[in-house]
Amino acid sequence: MPQEKFASYWFQNFGAVMLLGSLESANEVVEGKNWATECLGSYYIKPNYPGRSSHVCNAGFLVTDAARGRGVGRLLGESYLDWAPRLGYTYSVFNLVYETNVASCRIWDALGFKRIGRVKGAGNLKSYPGQFIDAIIYGRDLGPDGSDFVSEERFDKIKFYLKHKEYPLGADRAEKSRLRSAATHYKLLPDEDKLMLKGKEVISDQQKQYEIARGIHILQHGGINKTTAIIAEKYHWVRIKETVSLVIKNCGECKELGKAPVVKPEPPAPASSSIYSQETRRSRCKYTIST
Repeated sequence: MPQEKFASYWFQNFGAVMLLGSLESANEVVEGKNWATECLGSYYIKPNYPGRSSHVCNAGFLVTDAARGRGVGRLLGESYLDWAPRLGYTYSVFNLVYETNVASCRIWDALGFKRIGRVKGAGNLKSYPGQFIDAIIYGRDLGPDGSDFVSEERFDKIKFYLKHKEYPLGADRAEKSRLRSAATHYKLLPDEDKLMLKGKEVISDQQKQYEIARGIHILQHGGINKTTAIIAEKYHWVRIKETVSLVIKNCGECKELGKAPVVKPEPPAPASSSIYSQETRRSRCKYTIST
């Protein structure tokens, strides 16, 4: 692709370039540098769909040859997760990540993306002649609690930042930027020393998480989904369902029953003269299409 066409494609919406070192402004970027070693990589952000779904974004990434194997891909991914919500996007989709691209898959798995689909035989790659390679579709909510990327340790850092109006000791420039962005979604109740997210108390201490989950479970000895739903009404932490699963596993009363907590089946749908099938009514859909 000619340089002119590449520039218009890559930077048509939003583009970022990662350079070696710490630069406070664009004025510090000067000519005469060896960009083959100074430039580490770049990425763009653009709507994945036009029009009414343009709040869902997509991105493309490049890592320079000199920067390969140095963790630059992960840093670009973290920067993307910082900037995409600032630009107004609420969800990210990567349409085709070939499963043979192990390094890329590891990055998106680690950054909280979920494998929401697979396209069989999507890739006809020169490196794999005579066969078609499957591609993975990745998706991730860009909201403050959209993934496990927000860890318990980071909750404490956000709380520290809101409480003291300064950054935690040792925070680098990238982490400071992420803290500023994340802190806009949280609120600190100074009198109670509680960190809140959308009206829910954020619990960062794992022992307290367990105690809350246990206290709620023993009230009814409900199943995983029911107990998780009750907790999520008042509290927020990473992987609530895993905490609940551990509580139920260690519950003496549930062990004596010799089975998992009973999940009550849904009551049968009332008789109806509706032209829609029972399965269609239960799913609250108006039509079903079978192929």
